[in-house]
Amino acid sequence: MGGPREAGTSEQYRQAVKALYDMMEKYQPEYIIVWGNRLWDKLPGEHWTDGSDIVVDGYRVAAGAYTLASGRRVKVMAVNHPSVGYSWDYCHRVIKEFLN
Repeated sequence: MGGPREAGTSEQYRQAVKALYDMMEKYQPEYIIVWGNRLWDKLPGEHWTDGSDIVVDGYRVAAGAYTLASGRRVKVMAVNHPSVGYSWDYCHRVIKEFLN
């Protein structure tokens, strides 16, 4: 990106799909936290299952999971990007709920 508050192009997001899947297959994470709703909206849908939203203080946080080739499920959630509308206290409670 050339500076703050810039989004990637559609082509850049398409190019990143393989890297995302390669990273998950290589490192086999249990959890992924997506920093920013704009990025969340661009996540690839292949191997994706919608999950139940996480609700903290009456606010809903999107969640779901990817299923890897091994069958392992990688839980994924979105939080507001730290540069806007971000509360460390609230985010801590959401992540704590996500990890349970």
